[in-house]
Amino acid sequence: MLRGGLAALGCVLGAAVLVVAIPAPHAAEPVTISYHPDLAALTRLAPYPAAAPAGLPAARPPVSSSLTAGGAAGAGTVTWALGFMTPGGKLASLEETNASAASFVRRMTNDGTVLPPVQPPPPALDGQAWTFSTARARGQRSLSATSPAGFSVVVTGNATWADLRLLAASLRRVTAGG
Repeated sequence: MLRGGLAALGCVLGAAVLVVAIPAPHAAEPVTISYHPDLAALTRLAPYPAAAPAGLPAARPPVSSSLTAGGAAGAGTVTWALGFMTPGGKLASLEETNASAASFVRRMTNDGTVLPPVQPPPPALDGQAWTFSTARARGQRSLSATSPAGFSVVVTGNATWADLRLLAASLRRVTAGG
């Protein structure tokens, strides 16, 4: 009886060591998400003409989306964050809000240093040229634009300038139901 109990205890302890010592495998590929529920809510809630990507290649899947109404940015604000994985495994993210433009852009670009435009620049957003910046210590590149319609957009990440320009160039106005 004692010998059988010790053998069972030894098996349990051995299994516990294996579970702790061998790390669980991580997903080799990012998990693609659908951002359409957040986009639909954005078009209903945003007091500005929302901008969303259209026609991005399938090789740039959406991997994150979050929509916040109110909160730390203040009552009446709407903020959307949408992340895409590039073919090179880097992140390109769209961030947009009607919160205070200067503080939002500063936060999303990590106080990036403004640069001359990287050529060729993407088409203007709502008539506004893009501002290019980089936070070299973080490996972050950013494009930002603030619309006279009262919203700001930042396209940012550790992706290449070409990937960020592609995302910025894909942005189109979206209205409720469309």
